[in-house]
Amino acid sequence: MIKIKKYANRRLYNTESSTYITQEDIVNLILNDEEFKIINANNNEDITSLVLTQIILDRETRGSKIIPEELLKKLIINHKRNKTNDTYTFLKNITNFANASHLFENNPNSEIKFNPFDFQEYFNNKIDKDKFKKTNRPKDLIKSN
Repeated sequence: MIKIKKYANRRLYNTESSTYITQEDIVNLILNDEEFKIINANNNEDITSLVLTQIILDRETRGSKIIPEELLKKLIINHKRNKTNDTYTFLKNITNFANASHLFENNPNSEIKFNPFDFQEYFNNKIDKDKFKKTNRPKDLIKSN
């Protein structure tokens, strides 16, 4: 695991390569599926989530909308109502579901094609309930290649 130190001046230091890195380098670590931890250089506190959130916020200020406002509002409400554990569990479950989606998308022999991040496609291609009631056979609901 790569250990990255964050200093008070916001600089990030990769202890493995002994170089200063940027937020874009962090993004590349993620894209390359590298495991890393970002710690506060002053007190060794794990601040990985904080830095990743900062990366998202920086992209949001540049016009790249990543998180819908409604979700952000719900996060604030849940935090105010002391439901952070529920929120964390919910978001973790979504992450686990998204990670499992490769089983549906990347297998060329799979009969199921589903992108968990495209719910609009799901609702636009919603299965006719009457057809389901008439056939009552799950295999009729599976998209073919």
